[in-house]
Amino acid sequence: MKLSVSYDFLPKQQTTLTTQIMDCFGVDFETGQHVIAKDFDVPIADGQIVCFTGESGSGKSSLMHQATRQLKRILDIDQIDLGTSPLVDALNLPVQEGLQLLSACGLSEAQLMLRTPAELSDGQRYRFRLALAISKKPSWIIADEFTATLDRTLAKVVAFNLRKLCDRMGIGFLIATTHEDILEDLGPDLHIRCALGQPPKLSVCESDEDNESVKKKTHQFADSLWISEATRSDWSYFSGWHYRSHTLGFVKYVTLLWHKQEPIGICVFTSPALSLRQRNRFFGLSGKRTRLRCQALNHQLVTLSRVVIHPSYRGSGLASAFIRRSCESSRWQWVETLAQMGRFNPFFERAGFVRVGKTVTKNVSRAGHSAIYGGKKRSGKKIMLTEETHRKSRYSEPVYFVFDNRR
Repeated sequence: MKLSVSYDFLPKQQTTLTTQIMDCFGVDFETGQHVIAKDFDVPIADGQIVCFTGESGSGKSSLMHQATRQLKRILDIDQIDLGTSPLVDALNLPVQEGLQLLSACGLSEAQLMLRTPAELSDGQRYRFRLALAISKKPSWIIADEFTATLDRTLAKVVAFNLRKLCDRMGIGFLIATTHEDILEDLGPDLHIRCALGQPPKLSVCESDEDNESVKKKTHQFADSLWISEATRSDWSYFSGWHYRSHTLGFVKYVTLLWHKQEPIGICVFTSPALSLRQRNRFFGLSGKRTRLRCQALNHQLVTLSRVVIHPSYRGSGLASAFIRRSCESSRWQWVETLAQMGRFNPFFERAGFVRVGKTVTKNVSRAGHSAIYGGKKRSGKKIMLTEETHRKSRYSEPVYFVFDNRR
């Protein structure tokens, strides 16, 4: 398409003060024209990210809106009515599809999904605008002042997520921003850079020999991420962001994910339950549990019981790599996990886990629920899950995953 944008200088109103200014600086009552672009050729195609950058007043927003006049089925992210319904209801999608979309936009916390837009922070509300716009399935989404209200780390995460969503959903995005620090994570197909008093310049994304866009796979801050071993006491910093009981079992290994000097993620590994139906199915176990068998189980297997990523980094793809590296750094040959979020977000599979099957806990008594997670009689006493854990997970259907760490 060709873009032409210009503005006329209309004659000024003559007053005593304006006349003094005009006389002082030699400005006449003449009609001129300010041209931002004339027949500027932009090869826009469906499903692309087109980014307009430049300082305020450079004409980037005008060019973007001129482009929208030549496109169909457009939705302006800033014009969406967020409504007053909880997030999961506002999307008007089946529950699993809605949870997947919210997770992809970095809103995977169960508590957030139940809140209304008015209860969200600016960063969370921006992510929800993105999810709500995508749920309406337009051909193009436009966003002026893209990520302008977000802190710069969060802005880069949102930009990275946008690139993934564009590739996955086939929706095109036209965005305008003064911040070029997001470009590396955004990976736009077309970049139009505007400058005051100069014609716009077009940059096209590099292409490989098959003429397919080269998409960025990691964040620009990936080199600033590192993992350390931690302790049980580090869990308290992250516990408030986890939807389950904050009580941990017998902790055997903990890792922390850091961005420079800021802790942004945690993996907690605990002792395995004595028996799990899906574990028995996967490993072909049967028969009575003996002391020797329990010792072998604890020696070879550990349970990944908690994974939490800082909310600012949610949906950015960091979880899978962090989980995999943490499992590989452990000394156990096998790592297992039971995860409710595994039903909606495939990050365990991306980390290298094998999906074994779903465990049904709906309408199961507390004693039966405890048995699913390995509860048993010891010295005539029934070992139960805590009341809080049973209350929070009595209707859950967690998925059992296994990671082979023998290599």
